[in-house]
Amino acid sequence: MIHFSATLVALVALKFLAPVLVYVILSIFLAIILTPIMGFFEKRGLPSLLGYLVALLLFLLLFGTMFHIVNFSAREFLHNAQNYRFELLSLLDRLGLNEYKFDLALLKEFDLLQLAKGLLAKAGAIVQGFLVVFIGVSFLLFEQRYIYRKIALLSPKADIEGFFHSTQKYFLIKTFTSLLTGLFVALMLWAFQVPYWAVLGIMAFLFNFIPVVGSIIAAIPGILMALLSGGVWMGLYVAGLYLVINISISNILEPKLMGEGLDLSPAVVFFSLVLWGWIFGAVGMFLAVPLTMTLKMALESDERTKRWAMLLAK
Repeated sequence: MIHFSATLVALVALKFLAPVLVYVILSIFLAIILTPIMGFFEKRGLPSLLGYLVALLLFLLLFGTMFHIVNFSAREFLHNAQNYRFELLSLLDRLGLNEYKFDLALLKEFDLLQLAKGLLAKAGAIVQGFLVVFIGVSFLLFEQRYIYRKIALLSPKADIEGFFHSTQKYFLIKTFTSLLTGLFVALMLWAFQVPYWAVLGIMAFLFNFIPVVGSIIAAIPGILMALLSGGVWMGLYVAGLYLVINISISNILEPKLMGEGLDLSPAVVFFSLVLWGWIFGAVGMFLAVPLTMTLKMALESDERTKRWAMLLAK
């Protein structure tokens, strides 16, 4: 009963502190991803400062490019929002959904223009959050050697080196497979001349980090745009190719690259998505697996809680 109460209090505290902790967590995990770049330069006898600057430059280029593409596409979509709304209503009418008492009233009241304006209004907050994370990543990369030692001193029984190795392996492989997914999706949509193929490819890249449901969510806008721009048959072709890409990369290639390193039950991965998503929102969904790995490592470090860690394993 005491352990349950303590767990409940900890979850409530995390939920309360989530607006601040989300920046800390993002900074930590991004620093873990970028650390191998610095190690690459150090192993070849090059100055650590050069690796540090290259890692930060790559970070800025990647996220700066994605933000530019998304911002440009959002403004273009804002300009054409009403046209897409009318095309969607026309498509539903052609499909005869009204014969099955499909209520179009809510859709007719749904204003894509206001939705797009609302998304653009949040651009300032996104930039502000990005700057906070960038500064955090900069400090963590600069002090990475000392931070690892400090964490090891705080928890001498925990396998800190094994945890960082597993986390880096997960993120590097996940980033590689997500890049492949985004690239193939963008090329497929470009070949079908689907509007906003670049931003839809970025969406496929980002949402591939969300386990279980991420690829499904990312496919919905692409299929919808294919339906609106090319009709039902194009929508079906695009949906089929989305399925082929996701199965080939996420279900075949990725498990072979990952191997047995994560040692997390598939059911645990799904429920961790729900838990961390509730606590940290979208960031928690993206980082559900590494956060669960952290929890598992913490439970394994104490004999009294080691049995609970076994419940998280395969």
